[in-house]
Amino acid sequence: MKITLVLVICFPFSLFSQSSSFWISFTDKNNSPYFVNQPSQFLSQKSIERRTNAGISILPNDLPVNETYIDSILVSGDFKLLQASKWLNAIAITTDDTTSLNTILNYSFVANVAQVKSLKQNKIIDKFEDIAIAKNEINLLSIPHYPYGYSYNQLALHSADKLQDLGFSGQGMHIAIIDAGFFRANELNALEDVFNEGRILSTRDFVNGGESVYEDHQHGTMVLSVIAGSIDGEFKGTAPLASFHLLRSEDVGSETLLEEYNWIAAAEYADSVGVDIINTSLGYTTFDDTLQNHTYADLDGNTTVIAQAADIAASKGILLCISAGNSGASAWQYISTPADADSVLAVAAVDSNGTYAFFSSVGPAADNDIKPNVASVGWNTYLISPFTGEVMRGNGTSFSAPMITGMAACLWQSLPNKTNMEIMRLVEESSSQFSSPDSLLGYGLPNMFDAYSKETGVLYSPPKEDLIEDVFPIPVTDLVNIIFVSKVSQGIVIRIYSEKGDLIVSVSETVLQGKNQLVLSQLNALPSGSYIIEIESAEGDRATTTIVVI
Repeated sequence: MKITLVLVICFPFSLFSQSSSFWISFTDKNNSPYFVNQPSQFLSQKSIERRTNAGISILPNDLPVNETYIDSILVSGDFKLLQASKWLNAIAITTDDTTSLNTILNYSFVANVAQVKSLKQNKIIDKFEDIAIAKNEINLLSIPHYPYGYSYNQLALHSADKLQDLGFSGQGMHIAIIDAGFFRANELNALEDVFNEGRILSTRDFVNGGESVYEDHQHGTMVLSVIAGSIDGEFKGTAPLASFHLLRSEDVGSETLLEEYNWIAAAEYADSVGVDIINTSLGYTTFDDTLQNHTYADLDGNTTVIAQAADIAASKGILLCISAGNSGASAWQYISTPADADSVLAVAAVDSNGTYAFFSSVGPAADNDIKPNVASVGWNTYLISPFTGEVMRGNGTSFSAPMITGMAACLWQSLPNKTNMEIMRLVEESSSQFSSPDSLLGYGLPNMFDAYSKETGVLYSPPKEDLIEDVFPIPVTDLVNIIFVSKVSQGIVIRIYSEKGDLIVSVSETVLQGKNQLVLSQLNALPSGSYIIEIESAEGDRATTTIVVI
């Protein structure tokens, strides 16, 4: 595929700042040692299986960049290789050797050269500074909607809790998160199951190289927590049992075109290791070097290199969920790229009531495609703080995108024979305004259980009886947690009896339909021994359990 680069070199490189970065595209992949009929040379078995299952052929753009061409460039001057893109058949280098850089323009296999980062930066910023985090002050002693806790409303808005109740929590689904870093992700209790169970499949840093990503920016940690976080009774992510590749492509200290090429390298890596879904809570419009800025006309799904790469990733069978951007209240207003790509789910932000978030970027794309595609909770989204490990709230389409990512993973897990584009279409068709999309929320709010039900005929079945499902910890020292399933929202009475049948205490409580976590505390005031806990429903039905206090 012929790639039109953003900046075409037509003047001497000596005009550029020292130690700049450049994108060198090649004319072909001639004499490659790799062959499309031998994909195991350059793709993982899972990546091959994803293509096979979707009927996708191995193509020349799957072949690695010609190593001979790369070596010829690197020996031609004082050049350092940054990235290589097989999809775009190009490499990124950094150098201050402008003389040699001018020389390689004469190589027959070099199609073009473009500057993607200069030494001079107009600003050093934290580009995620508009994410507002506020501590959650909800009382944790009595929590309805067990085990979802605080996260219930943002899941229930999409009926995603119903899918998880059926056992679809992302098991076996591989998700790549391409972000700015995953600070302390490996230290948080809310993410320890993901690490302890070996579900962090790989980490890569496409900014500085290497595999370490846990000392960089915290943005990716918050994104990961939306999907994978789990605190029993307090928080449950959108796909807490999925597996992950954590990939850093974003340098928060600058905004340059090089970051788009970092992203492309990360996406190609994700493809090669066989991911099912890519989440990107990143987007690009303007840069430190204003000559590199995108215009609204560029956001047609085909012009920017990152949008081209996103569509190529989709053509390989990967589902891409991309944040629409947080520019809705700014002069720019529109979505960022790669949200404009034709074959991705661009995700807008709403609150847990489904109300449009004022900051969420709007569409349509420049070619009039429906953008954003869908919306999810990105305004007061519950997530895990990278600093305290507690449940917090954050604002931004950075969080609405992983909401959709995890829920789509659970839907795809429930419908394993579907392709990425079929899952994307099911998500859109299940959405609240599919018949009348707009420029704020696109097709609206997906209903994940409805999408599943439409394909399988399985209907939601509310609880048929009131019962005590679980009691912990056993034995009891101070407090006991009772998981009570209520068939309706109702008032209940909780009673504790001694082993002889004497009533010790009686407490009234209101519960909601479904699972409720009831916490009885200060039980250390009771003498050691066995006690009977009885819960009487509004209809007079009784459920009992026995605890031992020590």
